[in-house]
Amino acid sequence: MEKPLFLSEKPSPNLAPRHGSISFDAHQETMVYDFYKTCKTYDAKSYKKVDFVRTRCPGCTAVGRFKLHGSYHRHVLYFDGDEIIGEYLEIKRIMCLSCKGTHAVMPGDIIPYMLLTLFVLLFILGLIYLEKEPVLKTAETWKLSYQFIYCAVAVFLLHASRIYQYFREATCGAIRHGLDEAGIVALIKKPYLIFQSGYMESYGRPCFMCKFFNRAGAPPIGKIFHFLAAT
Repeated sequence: MEKPLFLSEKPSPNLAPRHGSISFDAHQETMVYDFYKTCKTYDAKSYKKVDFVRTRCPGCTAVGRFKLHGSYHRHVLYFDGDEIIGEYLEIKRIMCLSCKGTHAVMPGDIIPYMLLTLFVLLFILGLIYLEKEPVLKTAETWKLSYQFIYCAVAVFLLHASRIYQYFREATCGAIRHGLDEAGIVALIKKPYLIFQSGYMESYGRPCFMCKFFNRAGAPPIGKIFHFLAAT
């Protein structure tokens, strides 16, 4: 299974602007995504106020009314060469001068409230569903716990129907009915950041973000019973 991380596959500016904003209005969670950066290339200290002159506030929709507003750190797992590595990544924050709302500036491959990045999650799903690799072998090869793999599968199953719906709408119904989980995974093609930016534009939230999906803040455990029985 080929690793889905190629820095040469940056999305075109016409398909994904440098700063694509996203808002979660119901829960006052707002973020700004930079689809020209991944966790591997992201540097919170590189951002300047001028970088946001054309950025729209996810809260009040004012354009370019930002100041830099510190940073915070979070753990992420991403590909570095042939390895999955963990890093305590510094994330830049900005504040809108119009509404005083603060927003995290995210690299394009990060999934809010998840340790796995988009590339690592899709790689794991490809191994499990397309390569039919046993969960325990995947866990051993990539030095991840098997519980971690099952969690990734649970997150996918929670979003599978919405991913299918997204591709049906994006292709004007050209995707056939009745796709199984493997068929849905296979729909997600490179470059993956364009899929994520398109999904966010359609649904107002990143794909695979589970917090706030249902008020419990996590995928229902019952969603993975069928998969566990078949593994």
